[in-house]
Amino acid sequence: MYEESVRELAKQLEIKNVSILVTGATGLIGSCAIDVLSVANNEWGANIKIYALGRNKNNIQKRFGKNVIPIVQDIVNPLDKEIEYDYIIHGASNADPKSYAIQPVETILTNVLGNKNVLDYCTKHSKTRMILTSSFEVYGELKGQDIYSENMSGIIDQTILRNGYAESKRCCELLVRSYADEYGINAIIARLPSVYGPTMLESDSKAHVQFIRNALNGENIVLKSRGEQKRTYCYVLDVVSALLKLLCSGTNGEIYNISNEDSIASIAEVAQTCAEIVGTNVVFDLPDEVEAKGFSQSKNCILDNKKLRDLGWSGKYSLREGLVETLEYLRRKKSDRNPMKDK
Repeated sequence: MYEESVRELAKQLEIKNVSILVTGATGLIGSCAIDVLSVANNEWGANIKIYALGRNKNNIQKRFGKNVIPIVQDIVNPLDKEIEYDYIIHGASNADPKSYAIQPVETILTNVLGNKNVLDYCTKHSKTRMILTSSFEVYGELKGQDIYSENMSGIIDQTILRNGYAESKRCCELLVRSYADEYGINAIIARLPSVYGPTMLESDSKAHVQFIRNALNGENIVLKSRGEQKRTYCYVLDVVSALLKLLCSGTNGEIYNISNEDSIASIAEVAQTCAEIVGTNVVFDLPDEVEAKGFSQSKNCILDNKKLRDLGWSGKYSLREGLVETLEYLRRKKSDRNPMKDK
C-alpha cells in the first residue's frame, strides 16, 4: 500500500534536523515528498521543519494538517527572504497538457519567474541547496535517438504554443546553471520522466493519467493510435526518493535524469497494464488518413539514468507494481479524508 511504501522510504531518509521548502506543495510530486517528510518526522524523529508553498491555504491544511507550515503565495512573487531554508524542492509549475494549451502565458511565466524567485532567494542564503524539477520535454526532438542522456539537446518548435512549457523549462535549467556559475548558489537540476501515482491531481490531463482513471472506473481504454512510442515512466515514490538522493549527493550545477530502467514502456503497454489490473480491455479506435494528419508524431524518449545510478540510487517499482499500488490507493480513497494527514 502507498502508506506502507511512504513509511519505508521515510525510514531510510538521510536528511534530518533541517528546514525544507516544497513549492507546488499540493501537486503530484510535492505532496508525495511532504508525505515522506511528515512520516519521517512523526514516526522516526527526523525533526524536519516542512514549509509547504501553495496558492490556497485551505488546500494545504486539508491535505497536510499540522504536518507543515503553510506558505500561501503565488510562486511568481518573491519569496520571503527572512525565513531560513536549508533545502528547497522547487516543483511549482503548470504540469498538464491542457494547461499548456489554455494558459500558455501563465505556464511560461510561472516557470521562469517562479524559478527566478527561488534562485534570487538562494543568492541571499548561501547555505540553501535547491533542486529544480525539470522535464524530459526539454530534450525536444532528437532525430535518430531513442535514449537521451543529459548532454543532449534537440529541437523545440517555438511556433507551437504548447511548447511554451518545454521551452520555459529549458530556460529555467539555463538560469539555474547561470546562477550557480555567476553567483555561486548551490543548485541542481532533475529532469523528470512521465510520472504517475496516488497523488495525481484531478485536473491532470496526461494520457497515462486518463488510462488510470478509465481503469479506476472499470472502463475500457480507447487508444486513437497504435501507441508504439516508448517512454520512461516512473512511480512518484521512486521520483521522490531520487530527488532526496540528489539533495544529499548531487553535484552542484549538474543535471540528472530521473528514470527507472524497469519502467520503460510504450503507451499501448501502459494502457494494457492498467486494463489487465482491473479486468477491462484496450480498444483501438484508429483514425482514418485525414484524422491522423492532426495527430502528433511522437518519438521514443528513454532517459539514461547512469549519472543518477552512479550516486548509488536505483528505482524500486516496476511499471506494474507502481500502477497496482496507485489503483489500490485510489480505490480506497472514498472521501476527502487523507490517510497521511496527522490527526
